[in-house]
Amino acid sequence: MRAWRWTVWAARYLRVRLTSPRVRIAWPVHLGRGVRLHARRGYGRLIIGPRVHIGDGTAIRAHEGTVRIGAGSVLAARVTLNAYLDIRVGVDCLIADECYLIDFDHRIGDLDRPIKDQGIIKSPIEIGDDCWLGTKAIVTRGVHIGRGAVVGAGAVVTRDVPERAIVGGVPARRIGHRAPEGGLNA
Repeated sequence: MRAWRWTVWAARYLRVRLTSPRVRIAWPVHLGRGVRLHARRGYGRLIIGPRVHIGDGTAIRAHEGTVRIGAGSVLAARVTLNAYLDIRVGVDCLIADECYLIDFDHRIGDLDRPIKDQGIIKSPIEIGDDCWLGTKAIVTRGVHIGRGAVVGAGAVVTRDVPERAIVGGVPARRIGHRAPEGGLNA
């Protein structure tokens, strides 16, 4: 059974390497079922470090920008990363099921033109090393999440998060701070 599993993972890895020249994947990496990796030819780049786990149904799209996922990070099932500029996920991060990271917004100021024709505003997203994003968390453009921070389930992060902070809510606000030895300072 173990050999079969490695054969499936190796086949997924090779398929991506052969069909997507703008996608660079270190080995070993786990690619779950239905993973979609897209880097637009001539514009986007996707760089995945070693020991990364990408869960079933996850979609990573580098339309015009670069997506970098650091070594040892875990993207659980149905995570979506959408980059028109730059999304960086640090080393050893945990991104839970159905999280959404998007580094752009649509312009909405011209009432005489459809929103889809007004263009977009781009700002990079950076997730520091050793961060944990809870289930269904959303991170919007221009956000920097500091090393060791925790984002609660369902939170919408619209502003920077300091190192080791714990945030939650809509919009996300600081609700605590990680202390040494796994403690919590609320």
